[in-house]
Amino acid sequence: MRFEHAAAYGMGVVLPLLEALRRRTNFHPISSYVDDFIAGALLLYAARAVSRGRPNGPAWLAAAWGVLCGGLYGSFFYQLGATHDVSGVANSIVVLVKGALYAVALAGLALSVRSAAAVPSSARRAPEERP
Repeated sequence: MRFEHAAAYGMGVVLPLLEALRRRTNFHPISSYVDDFIAGALLLYAARAVSRGRPNGPAWLAAAWGVLCGGLYGSFFYQLGATHDVSGVANSIVVLVKGALYAVALAGLALSVRSAAAVPSSARRAPEERP
């Protein structure tokens, strides 16, 4: 199992879990955390598609990593300018964790795009379209 595939399973579970633990009971506003749950679900769906050998699995994996990178971009750079976090944990720790998650997401995106591009175009076509 490749890094981007295994990491998708891990991040798909860890992201929503970390966000729920971080917020505890402070889930307002929804727009500040729902992206972690959406990205987690997409990563799990895509990782499962790759595991099952679906032809569009690598493309789903690249898309899921792209969604996560987009969400973490704003979250990470906002946290750099923040003075405190909703969790009560020191802001520097939150920045470090978000930075590590962002680095994994960027690596997952780069590797999954490379993997998706390596799939022959004939393998991406639906079975009825193949010669």
